[in-house]
Amino acid sequence: MQRSIFEVLHQSRTYVARRGKLLITALLALAVVGFSGPAVAAPQPIVGGEFQDDADGLAAVLLDGDYQCTGSIVSNYWVLTAKHCLYDGGSRVADSRLSVRVKSIYWYSGGGVVNIATSRVRTSHDIAMLKLDRSANAESVRLPTATTKVGATTYAFGWGRTCSVCIPSPRIKRATQSVVSINGLDAYGGRAVRTTGLNGNVCFGDSGGPLFKLVDGRRYQVGVLSGGDGSCGTTAVSWATVPDSRDWIQYVMDTV
Repeated sequence: MQRSIFEVLHQSRTYVARRGKLLITALLALAVVGFSGPAVAAPQPIVGGEFQDDADGLAAVLLDGDYQCTGSIVSNYWVLTAKHCLYDGGSRVADSRLSVRVKSIYWYSGGGVVNIATSRVRTSHDIAMLKLDRSANAESVRLPTATTKVGATTYAFGWGRTCSVCIPSPRIKRATQSVVSINGLDAYGGRAVRTTGLNGNVCFGDSGGPLFKLVDGRRYQVGVLSGGDGSCGTTAVSWATVPDSRDWIQYVMDTV
């Protein structure tokens, strides 16, 4: 089975995430002691887009304490993310190595970290569910019964890299997206929504994150980020279609 380019690049996750922690520490030190060199523009997460002021319904998925993927809180005990986020170097990772940070706009601090009790993946879809070992006590997202439409304006959220070879963003960001297809394929052959960026685009580390459609000011999750072409540019990216997996998601929450 051909893997998503996002999945392939997750093999370098540990190095990139740890390098990110070191860079965050270095930047904080420079802020304290001053920096006499030339001015350097701060890196921008997601690639374009804008900073998000809250983490409502969002979760940073961690592997061995390092940043792995973005996820969404679908109930106080369940986080929705991409199936390929549960693999490291091609092998399924143990649930004991996974955790999520909730209620923080930063993936590395604030809010609270909750361990994973168990997980489930959907066959032939880039969809996974993480069961928490205690309540997240956080706002959850809404799952629609019908998919979005071509031309709809949607919103991507994530702590992904600031460019294709950069570190994960320390702070959550969002990018406005336009739906160009509702009949694409995700990384495992499931139905996918495809979008292109309007004011920014997703990158590695945004995998598993939500694609929201606003209805009466409320966020409904229509997709889970599955993959792109690796350029983190304007090429359309694929989102596993949430309405197609809604019954499965509900079944998992009711029975596991």
